[in-house]
Amino acid sequence: MRYAGDLFRAFGENLREQRLSANRSDPIGAGSYGSVYASDTPGNVMKQLHPPYFSMGGDLVEEANLQAIAAELGIAPKVAGIETFRGGIGDRIEMQDIRNNFEPRRAIESKSPEGMDAVRVNQQLGQLALKGVRLEDRHNGNIRYNKMTGRPMQLDFGVAGRVSGPDQVATLTHATAEGFEAAGLGDVASIYRATVMDLLEGGDVKDAMDVAKQGFSRLQKIKRPLEGLGS
Repeated sequence: MRYAGDLFRAFGENLREQRLSANRSDPIGAGSYGSVYASDTPGNVMKQLHPPYFSMGGDLVEEANLQAIAAELGIAPKVAGIETFRGGIGDRIEMQDIRNNFEPRRAIESKSPEGMDAVRVNQQLGQLALKGVRLEDRHNGNIRYNKMTGRPMQLDFGVAGRVSGPDQVATLTHATAEGFEAAGLGDVASIYRATVMDLLEGGDVKDAMDVAKQGFSRLQKIKRPLEGLGS
């Protein structure tokens, strides 16, 4: 019976891989380090990584863990699972499919967010910084926007890491200052950045974080487009 059970299990796994292989041949999206295609589980997608990802020092488990932190904040797709294989070939993350409610800015996928899009993205990057996560490589190819509200959803945590101490302060400060600049508050951004960095350079990490948080709190209050900004 055990032998028969092993055969049935192997058959099921093989059948699943055939379905996933068919889905992989028609990807939702593809890049240098991975491709995304429909999962065999309705409502989910697979992100399968290519060998260059690992040659560049990529860590699939850490990437999924960082995405899970963002998902808890409601700003990234929920992670459903991780599958790893010998040698890393075929390693993949299964996650929530958000296409029903979120869409790309198709005309400008290669560009950085602008206007109110950039304000909202940096509000989310600040939230992540407070959780000890630095997320980089933010262009519109790695961001989707809610079809109704324009709220961003962050994709691709391959260029991300954990931060603490002065690095966490600097990460929060950068996101906040970028948000101010996107909102047309360049003078505020300059004063804010200089104030925090002066405190950091003087070794006053706690005071620097306090000021960084105060600035971020102000950025979070920007909830609608300012004059001259896009939606």
